[in-house]
Amino acid sequence: MKQKCLSFTVLIALVMLILGTGCTKQLRSDELLTNSKSAIAKSTSSTTLSVPLDSLIAYKSRPHEIYAGFYRIQGPCYGAAPFGTNFSQVPDSLDVLILFCFSSSSPIVSQVPGWINTLHTKGTKVILTGNLNLVAGATHDTVGYNMTAKYIVDSIVNKYGFDGYDIDVESNPTGQTLTDMAGVYTALSRYLGPKSGTGKLLTFDTNQSGTNNLFRQVYSMVSYVWLQAYGRGASTLQSTWNSFSPYIQSTQFVPGFSFYEENGYPSNVWYDVTYPVNGTGRAYDYARWEPKTGKKGGVFGYAIDRDAPLTSATDNTLYAPTYIVSQQLIKIMNP
Repeated sequence: MKQKCLSFTVLIALVMLILGTGCTKQLRSDELLTNSKSAIAKSTSSTTLSVPLDSLIAYKSRPHEIYAGFYRIQGPCYGAAPFGTNFSQVPDSLDVLILFCFSSSSPIVSQVPGWINTLHTKGTKVILTGNLNLVAGATHDTVGYNMTAKYIVDSIVNKYGFDGYDIDVESNPTGQTLTDMAGVYTALSRYLGPKSGTGKLLTFDTNQSGTNNLFRQVYSMVSYVWLQAYGRGASTLQSTWNSFSPYIQSTQFVPGFSFYEENGYPSNVWYDVTYPVNGTGRAYDYARWEPKTGKKGGVFGYAIDRDAPLTSATDNTLYAPTYIVSQQLIKIMNP
């Protein structure tokens, strides 16, 4: 892989804004980038394919356990990616990249379509996490739900070339909130997800079980369930899967872990990966786990941009990502 960086010393100041949705994916402010030649030397870029393109596309076209990653993109929540890296450099074999905290106000927004196109050439789908909030002027009925869905699709998904939309659900909605969320999700299903016939994804990203009120209303429109199983352990996955199994196929169920986010300790640390990386930790357990019946859909990693040579579980240094853990998990699931 060809390394890519801007300089050996970069100073970036970030301002963190709080999003409207409550998330376990807490948004962090960055600190001074370390003058780390070793981090740059270890960085990787996917501008050079690790396997022949036809073999890569054939692999992604066959049934297999997918690997997905949430990438924290520069914008209102996060600063610039360290050392000039960007999300187009994720591993070639990554199946679905999910941009977290994407905003049209991002200083790199003009580059996003090009980076997405780079990943498209490798068969990688790129979606973004958003919400189901009604747009200004939308009414609490089918007309308003359709208006909101069309805005999301036209002004975000199609405008930048995304392959779908991810909804982060970390509560159990009721009443009018539930009605509105289900209404917008249903309206989106005309354009995205398995009912649309477009090939685009509509996903359900949650720390909830299959008893969640919104999930029970929209499960037939869901492409994948991304289960936020951060800090839990593989022994808990079967019981959670049991709550989803009456509604979706096992290949739609994708448990996930979290990489350590800089400055996360002590309130936002999950210890899902052992550092220095030695092939152990919950991430690896999840990759090897299978439901009692059928095959899981795969595994995802949150904050994949932190898949880097951390020296400890709470190393706050900013590094260029090497994606070593991601590459190992892909090989475990698809030897």
